Amino acid sequence: MTINNDIFPELNHEIIKPLLETEDILLWKSWQKYPNQARYLILLFYRYLYLTQTSSYYSNRIENQEFYLEKLWFFIFDNLLIYDIGEEEILSQVIINLIQEFFTEENIIFPNTNNCHFDFQLRYLPLKYYLEKSLEKLTPIERIILVTKDKFIWEDDKILQYLQQQKEKITLPEIKAFYTKAHSQLLNNLPTDIVSIYL
Repeated sequence: MTINNDIFPELNHEIIKPLLETEDILLWKSWQKYPNQARYLILLFYRYLYLTQTSSYYSNRIENQEFYLEKLWFFIFDNLLIYDIGEEEILSQVIINLIQEFFTEENIIFPNTNNCHFDFQLRYLPLKYYLEKSLEKLTPIERIILVTKDKFIWEDDKILQYLQQQKEKITLPEIKAFYTKAHSQLLNNLPTDIVSIYL
């Protein structure tokens, strides 16, 4: 499939451009071998995003399940990373099978609607995937402080009150220190090419 570089400006990045003519299987194997080099995943994702946008069976159904679309792609990423690649493997068929497996496991009932459009936020799913993996490496207290402060815009006093209700022995200066450390670790845990391409 031809990918529009205007819709996905990341594909014009100097890290990605040398890979544009690389075959799917080689990209896939390279990503399995070097999972911290996100460039392989990014290109595969853009090549196959259409399967969850225009697939004859799933197109409108997935489009109306915004909550599940991110979960779906994270499921696909996780499984592609550990998949035993055969000699004659066809990536599109593997992804279609994973889509079917995901929705069967989630037991989703789809609305019968016809609404197909491209969500530009989807282009950031590789970044969100690696951010999620990076968050998982933080301690629970670091994760709580980072998420409540950055995602929910809580003030330090509110975070302190919440944590004390959870029986955490913590002070206001410690919250500031945990936040600074967690923020630094979150970025340091990201692959360097993810930072370069998206941030």
